[in-house]
Amino acid sequence: MAKPKTAVVLIHGIGEQRPMDTLWGFVRAAWTHDAELVHATRNEVWSKPELVTGSFELRRITTREASYGDKRRFDFFEFYWAHHMQEHTLGGLLRWTLKLFLRAPSQVPKGLFLAWCIGVGLLVAAAVLAILAWQGDLMASLGIPRWIVISAPLLLTAGSFILHAIILPQAGDAARYLSPEPNNVAIRQQIREDGVSLIEKLTASGEYDRIVVAGHSLGSVIAHDLLNFAWNRLDRSKMSAIHAADSAAMEALSALEAAARELVDASPADRPARRTAYRNAQRLYHKTLAKGEAPLWIVSDLVTIGSPLSKAALLIGHDAEDLEARIARREIPSSPPVLEGKKGNRRFSYPPANKVRRPHHGAVFGPTVWTNLYHPHHLIWFGDIVSGPLRQLFGPAVLDVRLPIGKPPGFRHLDYWKNPNAEPVHPTIAALRRALNLRARDTDEALWGEAAGKDEIVADTEMQGD
Repeated sequence: MAKPKTAVVLIHGIGEQRPMDTLWGFVRAAWTHDAELVHATRNEVWSKPELVTGSFELRRITTREASYGDKRRFDFFEFYWAHHMQEHTLGGLLRWTLKLFLRAPSQVPKGLFLAWCIGVGLLVAAAVLAILAWQGDLMASLGIPRWIVISAPLLLTAGSFILHAIILPQAGDAARYLSPEPNNVAIRQQIREDGVSLIEKLTASGEYDRIVVAGHSLGSVIAHDLLNFAWNRLDRSKMSAIHAADSAAMEALSALEAAARELVDASPADRPARRTAYRNAQRLYHKTLAKGEAPLWIVSDLVTIGSPLSKAALLIGHDAEDLEARIARREIPSSPPVLEGKKGNRRFSYPPANKVRRPHHGAVFGPTVWTNLYHPHHLIWFGDIVSGPLRQLFGPAVLDVRLPIGKPPGFRHLDYWKNPNAEPVHPTIAALRRALNLRARDTDEALWGEAAGKDEIVADTEMQGD
């Protein structure tokens, strides 16, 4: 029997993406130039038919055996969804934009207040220009300078061109996926169905004992959804069977829930150590679900990269209170999962009093470790305003890794695996490799060293290898 491999699934972000363009650059950073994983003389990759999804536009990128660790092979897949996002409408984009900006200032996160003010100003300016162009004679009679009235149609025409040619093809993806309007529901359903099917087929193939899912930009939102829905579709009878009394899974689950309680109840000073203990327990629990000829769940890691989930209170919920309520109702999964029951014995499995239990439907981040990579931002343009930390929104077990903006400063949203062969290794590339954890290290201490004990990991010049 062939040795099991690791599947790495990359989910691309917004825009008119071409199949495989994103994946090749990602593979160079994650595998080809990683001297801790593979020797330079053995870092070849091969492009093979992608038979899992059936798409003739996609390929499976496969590797040799790694030079270190357990010397396994890797298959890299791209979950491609851009072809579903066609014929964006200006009306849909405007409705989504108005939903984001027409709100009380108190509902705007502090870090986005400047961007919100600029957005509101642009909306007001566009409305004024429209009035000037529509009622030019009336505006002139009210004393508006003639040159302003005359220039309004020209400015509207230029703005319309930019909107249709540049903004709509990009932001239209986010507007459609993040808005459950009737005309978007079928597209959202198809993307999610395709993604869940990919995870299920990789699991059922028998070739892999581990899947790492990485999502960039809007792809990270999709990744979060896919894991949630794939977890919801697990066979309940098999889930109960694997958690039989005195089983390895039941023992690991109980230990994980104890670690979750300690993390949730920890003081701010103790939280990093409790987070590390919980994430280490996650890896142990994952192994019990991923073993055997018919493993139940093999997704070990979610890596969100430049994720707009940091703005989930605006993009997914109506506000922060609504987002918290949806997490509490287990509609949106958190890490650790929502605990229920009496204090001191709270669990995310049920029946809570039984020795044999199974995790609830919102517990995908029981066995799945979540790491988030982000660049901070300044003055909107510098760094990555799309991204941000996630643990305050999605739970204290999410490990946030703050990356440097670098010099010269600029927009970094597309730079998460840029220049992977630079010497010395750039901290951003080193952090990406550790987050993916392709060597399957069992503990955060082994992955991140002393930084694992900090509230947030800051990638700096010291993060260039072991």
